Amino acid sequence: MEERDIQKELENKAKRKELLMNILPFAGLILITVFFIIVTKGRILRVDNLANLVNSMFTITLASCGAVFVYAHGGLDFSIGSTSGLAQFICIFMIMKLGLPVPLGILGAVFIAMAACSIVGLASIKLHIHPFVASLCVKNITAGLLSVLTQKAGGQITLDYSRFKIFNSVWLKGMVLVVMVGLGFYLFERTKLGKIQKAIGGNSRTVEQAGISVRKYKMLAYMVLGFCVGIAAFFQMTRIGTVSSSSGSGLEFDIMIAMVLGGFPMSGGSAAKFRQFVLGGITMTILTNGLTMWGLDVSYVSLVKGLLLIVLVSVSYDRSIMKQVSIISL
Repeated sequence: MEERDIQKELENKAKRKELLMNILPFAGLILITVFFIIVTKGRILRVDNLANLVNSMFTITLASCGAVFVYAHGGLDFSIGSTSGLAQFICIFMIMKLGLPVPLGILGAVFIAMAACSIVGLASIKLHIHPFVASLCVKNITAGLLSVLTQKAGGQITLDYSRFKIFNSVWLKGMVLVVMVGLGFYLFERTKLGKIQKAIGGNSRTVEQAGISVRKYKMLAYMVLGFCVGIAAFFQMTRIGTVSSSSGSGLEFDIMIAMVLGGFPMSGGSAAKFRQFVLGGITMTILTNGLTMWGLDVSYVSLVKGLLLIVLVSVSYDRSIMKQVSIISL
C-alpha cells in the first residue's frame, strides 16, 4: 500500500510539473509583453513597430518550422546561421550577377541550405560524429565560403529594392508564414515524419527494433530543416537588401533561445510540441524588439539573450546541450 502511495505521489508530481511547463511559456509571453508595453510607454504597439515585429518573427519562425524536426529527435545544428548567409549570397548572386529569374534564385538558396544541413545529418548518422561537432565543422565551412565569396564580390552584394518590393509586403509574409506554419504543424503532429522524430528522441533503440529506419527519418529531418532555412534566407535577403560575410549570423542561437522560451524539451521526445517553437519565436521577437526600443545597445541585447539562455537551460531541463558537450569532451 505504501509503495502505491509513493507511486501515486510521483505521478501527481510529474503531472504538476508537466502542467507548470505548459503554462510557463504562455505566462512568460504575457509578462514580457506587458513589461515592454509599460517601459516603452506603448511604443511597442505602434503600427510601424508591429510591422517590424512581423518581419523579425518571420525569419525565426520559418527556420524554426524545420528546426523542430531535428531537435525533436535530439539532434542539433549550429550551422544554421552561416548556412543562411551562404544561401543568401548564392540567391542574390544568381539574380543580380547572373541575371537569372527570381524563382531560380530561390531554388538556389534552398539547394545550398538543404545541402549544408544534409552534410550535418550525414556526418552524424553515417560517420557517427556527434551533431554538435558535425554542425560546428559545417558552420566553419559555410562561414569560410561566405567570407571568400563576398570578398571576391567586393565585400558585399546589394539588392535592387524596386524588383523585390513585393517580397517585403507584410501581407505576403503573413500568408507565407501561415502556410509554412500550417504545413509544419500538420507534418509534425499528424504524420509519421513528425511522430517518429519524437519517438526517436524518446528511445531510438525501440524505434529501430520496431523495424523503422532511424537513419532515414533523421536524414529527412535535416532536409526539412534545410528547406525551411533556404526559404527564410531568401526573405531575409530581400528585407536587409545586402549580403556580406556576417549575413545570417546568430540565427542558430535565436532559434535555440526561442525553443527554450517556448518550453521545447532540448532532448526531444514525446513532450515536444510544434506550438512550443512558434510560441518561443513570438516571445523571442518581442524580447529582442522590446530591449532595443527600451534603449539597450545591440551588444547588450545579445548579452541579455545569452544570459537568459543559460538561466533557462540550467533551471528547466535535466538534459541539455551543455551536458551533451561535456560528454563529448570526456
